[in-house]
Amino acid sequence: MYSVKKEMRIIYWMIVLLFAAFLLIPLILLFIRTIQGEQGLSLQHFQAVIIDPAFGEAVWNSMKVSGLTAVITTIIAFVLAYSVHCTKMFPPIQKIIRIGILIPMLLPTITYGFAIIYSFGKQGLLTKIFGTELFHIYGFNGLLLGYVIYTIPPAFLLINNAMMQVDKKYMIVSKLMGDGVLRSFNNTVLRPLIGTLGGAFVLSFILSFTDFGIPASLGGAYNVVATQLYQVMLGSIPNFNHGAVIAVLMLLPSVIGIFLLSYLDKFNFHNDNVSDMELLENKKRDSIFGSLSAVIIAVMLSVFAVIFIAPFVNSYPYDMSFTWRHFQSVFESSELSFVYRNSLLIAASTALLGTVVAYFSALLAARTNMKHTNVLDIISIICNTVPGMVLGLSYLLLINGSTLKGTFLIIILCNIVHYFTTPYLMAKNTLSKMNPNWEIAGGLFGDAWLKTIWKVILPNSMTTIIEMFSYYFINSMVTISGIIFLVSSQTVVLASKIKELQHFAKFNEIFVLSILIFVTNLLVKLICDYVQKHKKASFAPKSKKSEGINVMKAMKQAILLLITVSLIFVSVACSNSTSANEKVVIATNGDEEAITAIENALNEAGYEGKYLLRSLGTSELGGKLMAEGKDIEADLVTMSSYFLESAQQQNDMFTDLTFDTKAIDEHPSFYSPILAITGAIFVNTEVLKENGLKMPESIMELTSPEYKDLVSIPNIADSSTGWLLVQAILTEYGEEEGKEVLEKLIANVGPHLESSGSGPIKKVQAGEVAAGFGLRHQAVKAKEEGAPIDYIDPTEGNFSLTESVAVVKKDDKEKTKLAMEMAETIISNARQELITNYPVALYEGETVDDINKPAHAKQYAEQLTVELLEEHQQLFTKSKQ
Repeated sequence: MYSVKKEMRIIYWMIVLLFAAFLLIPLILLFIRTIQGEQGLSLQHFQAVIIDPAFGEAVWNSMKVSGLTAVITTIIAFVLAYSVHCTKMFPPIQKIIRIGILIPMLLPTITYGFAIIYSFGKQGLLTKIFGTELFHIYGFNGLLLGYVIYTIPPAFLLINNAMMQVDKKYMIVSKLMGDGVLRSFNNTVLRPLIGTLGGAFVLSFILSFTDFGIPASLGGAYNVVATQLYQVMLGSIPNFNHGAVIAVLMLLPSVIGIFLLSYLDKFNFHNDNVSDMELLENKKRDSIFGSLSAVIIAVMLSVFAVIFIAPFVNSYPYDMSFTWRHFQSVFESSELSFVYRNSLLIAASTALLGTVVAYFSALLAARTNMKHTNVLDIISIICNTVPGMVLGLSYLLLINGSTLKGTFLIIILCNIVHYFTTPYLMAKNTLSKMNPNWEIAGGLFGDAWLKTIWKVILPNSMTTIIEMFSYYFINSMVTISGIIFLVSSQTVVLASKIKELQHFAKFNEIFVLSILIFVTNLLVKLICDYVQKHKKASFAPKSKKSEGINVMKAMKQAILLLITVSLIFVSVACSNSTSANEKVVIATNGDEEAITAIENALNEAGYEGKYLLRSLGTSELGGKLMAEGKDIEADLVTMSSYFLESAQQQNDMFTDLTFDTKAIDEHPSFYSPILAITGAIFVNTEVLKENGLKMPESIMELTSPEYKDLVSIPNIADSSTGWLLVQAILTEYGEEEGKEVLEKLIANVGPHLESSGSGPIKKVQAGEVAAGFGLRHQAVKAKEEGAPIDYIDPTEGNFSLTESVAVVKKDDKEKTKLAMEMAETIISNARQELITNYPVALYEGETVDDINKPAHAKQYAEQLTVELLEEHQQLFTKSKQ
């Protein structure tokens, strides 16, 4: 090897400084945030979180489901790897296993939950096929299934790679020596793999413990640590200090995992001389493992089958006639191209830059005699064990208020660090096996170190580089946990768009976007595999002549292809980002109908292309308003009025409106109401009939035992729609009796407690439950469209919450002026459409059709504030316990 050169030191320190700035410092800041008290350093935040019963329950739930997941996953992954390497099964089945096992990796985990709902739910595809609901999918069962599917592919790849080092000749020798089946299996297979199996267990546990996507859609009332962190950070009343504590505590399993992996490492082995000896034929063994493997893959893939069915029918599962309209509605949206370009930019840039960082890190560790290169191994271990949500949160604390906030760069850096370990180990493994004298020979011919790398090392590791690029690209397309705290209206990607659509429970659109991600990743994977397969001979020189022509030509072609594609994505998306910076950013908690009315009014007034609209849940947007104030990216906000008032009182973040309105009720000068959402009960008439239930007339009736697990309501901790329910109960029954009503109602709800105000109506429409409480206008619309839905104005009253428009104080006067014009346009032009969906008069001269008018309209006695919301949230939480 070379003596240490200047260029080696420069590259080494560049890499170390990169990880110091975007791994070490963010984690240190995260820890510091946990011990910042009101009067200096304090452990009060740790104490508050640890004694919180909800957090203790979340930790215990996560430990249980993740532990069982790790056991099941390790066993299944071992069976699949053993079937591939240690049997002579039918070759097509072996090929199906190798391909099928990778398919879940091409989809974001948040999609898994929706696929399981549409496969195993009461009206699910597999439920229809088997004629009965196989198991309850919400909570523990659904999470377990989702986590197992999620963790089997990486566990299989880990065990599969280790299996390549298992020499089959020892199995044959053991058999010839008369060893029994179990003894032979233990000595020749199990014992050599004990370290790898332990690593697969740790990997599966950590992935499950820290995943956010699956519990976001399937968690129900089964609270886990990942959703607890999300709710604390982006809930209606955010607490960054408590969020930092939860994030630090989420690192504990990772730290334990590091020590456990270090211990298990002594059991690992490396065999450089694996023989090509074939196994003895055993039809019984081959049939059993072949059939078992085929069943496992079939079950895994059957869960995702519904993704490719539901978007192609009119209304799954009630109208199964074929249609393209769901795809048309998504692909006709101008936002899709914007979001898709963002996703490609981030994935391609991460893949290109990440591959460079990981490859040079591996070069220094495997091909030089530099001191302290073990630091790179330590960095690799830390990156492998820090959960994506924790890393994303630490970045948020690092960049909050800086120019990096809301940029592509911070997301790309997060992905590079998050997924660094596997590409680094890929490259290090390949480079360590190459002839160690190549650099010395290059030096003797007068070539600089980098020139030798370019001419000799790089061509011989090109297939690995392509594999590294593919790994980074695919994972960047599907990640959600690592970027959930970092995306903005200008950097929204397909995976985060799916999370946004979850608030509206728009499953068809979710599946369409999932198919788009799947097809993109599959295409990239196929292209990379093709290049690896057909260029491999060129990358491995056979003679000096071929080394001078074919190798260099193939290498340059591959590198230029990767760079060109990546730069195209970067240039297109960056030009798009530049124009996006000039647009007014509108943040809204409005549902689908409200957003449509706002967009129609703005577009008809000539503002099309001059704004970006980002939809967030009430709790998410409320949390941003309270935590970020004027630093929020939005220029214009439509939000629940009580939140606007509390945010203004705390942050003085809105400017007075410059136009006059004629609202019926008085309101502060910095906002004007645009709509009022009203609560009501709605039912699925077919499910009512199937279960012999009568039409309910009150919320109280939903607490009856016959409604057990047949009711869905929104969680007040996540949705303001849940507050409409609580207000009705407290007004009618008072606090003491109201708490008892809530306890009985929540007990009946079970796993159907929704994080979105739109969740209950979708559960009712899907036939998952018989009745729900939610937004009245959604039930009216569903009934008009012919769905088996009816709505009831409860005797406890129809309470309403107004949502208003406000303009954020910004230094950019021109953009603020444009935002003010848009606010006036929304008030003037959108009301006609809004009042048809939200039949509550807000301005002088407005009238409401008596047919749509709520029968028991009421107003809450107290003024609505964030403080009152927090009080009612605590009451709701106590009722759950």
